[in-house]
Amino acid sequence: SFGRNLFFDAALEAAEASKAFGKPVKLMWHRADDSRQGRTHPMAMSRVRIAYRGDTVLSYDQRHTSVATDLGHGLGDIITATAAQLPVGDIGFSETFFQLSQTMPYEFGSNARLLSETDTGFNTGSMRNVCSPDVVCARELVVDQVAAKMGQDPVEFRRAFLRDDRCRRALDAVAEAGEWGRSLPDGVAQGIAVHAEYKAVGACLVEIDCRPETVNRPIRNGVTGPRVTKVVFAVDVGLAVNPRGLEAQMVGCVCDGIALALTSSLHLRDGHFLEASWDNYFYTRQWNSPLDVRIIVLPDSSDQPGGAGELGVAPAVAAVACAYARATGTVPTQFPINHDTLSFTPKPTVPPAPPS
Repeated sequence: SFGRNLFFDAALEAAEASKAFGKPVKLMWHRADDSRQGRTHPMAMSRVRIAYRGDTVLSYDQRHTSVATDLGHGLGDIITATAAQLPVGDIGFSETFFQLSQTMPYEFGSNARLLSETDTGFNTGSMRNVCSPDVVCARELVVDQVAAKMGQDPVEFRRAFLRDDRCRRALDAVAEAGEWGRSLPDGVAQGIAVHAEYKAVGACLVEIDCRPETVNRPIRNGVTGPRVTKVVFAVDVGLAVNPRGLEAQMVGCVCDGIALALTSSLHLRDGHFLEASWDNYFYTRQWNSPLDVRIIVLPDSSDQPGGAGELGVAPAVAAVACAYARATGTVPTQFPINHDTLSFTPKPTVPPAPPS
């Protein structure tokens, strides 16, 4: 549903138009309306601070500041829709949602996460995985940095600090299947990340090629840049009711993660977005899809099914970011990494009216 379709914006617009015309109307949003007037993932910034001494992590603190996410649709539940209209509004409800969805998989001493929302002037919605891609990406990048400061391998560091065996099992599965630590050319590197949500856990290992011959390759109507060449993803949803469907869902999540990390975004200029269709919005395409993707559905760890819909997005974003940092020696701090590149000519902001 792209998030936007959880809302009834189009119905309200149709009702207003019908009232103005004094008769029934058929309202259709064209693609430029979808991209420029629809609901988007909110802009956000995460600040992470970790205190450590020796080989012990003493505390973890993450402050996530975001344009307000509109949860007024109620996530399909009239109770939560009503809660969003209380005097505290979306602030209290969003903070509750944030704390319930963002868990800490690592034993990092005293740990805290806090959401601060600002600016309600954007049409926002709960695009896939809501807060998790931003929050988890920031966390896993800092986890890699702390591991380096302690002189530890990123996988061994995570294995030592993970809270539960399900996460550890997923991490071990991708590290083994993805041949973590294997020799790679300069400019090519691996990245790894772990995430727990929806009563499920996922771990992702990626290999990214940041060599000049890849970054500078010509792509017609596309965004050039690094390419993820290999992905191994392990998922444990408790009871896997439909393993083949679960595999397919994780492939989609991986593609989402690659896009969010490298290419897909909306460019805001003079108060409006420049993207006007999917050909402008650079979701993962054939030219930057991994050549080698393996999804590992781990043996059932429970007799109860967990969630899988969006689980794979956050660890995929984070693993790509971590791999990019290792390949280039520069930790990315703004996403998508190729956001500054405008690889298309913006379509007019006022579409021409067709002849009557």
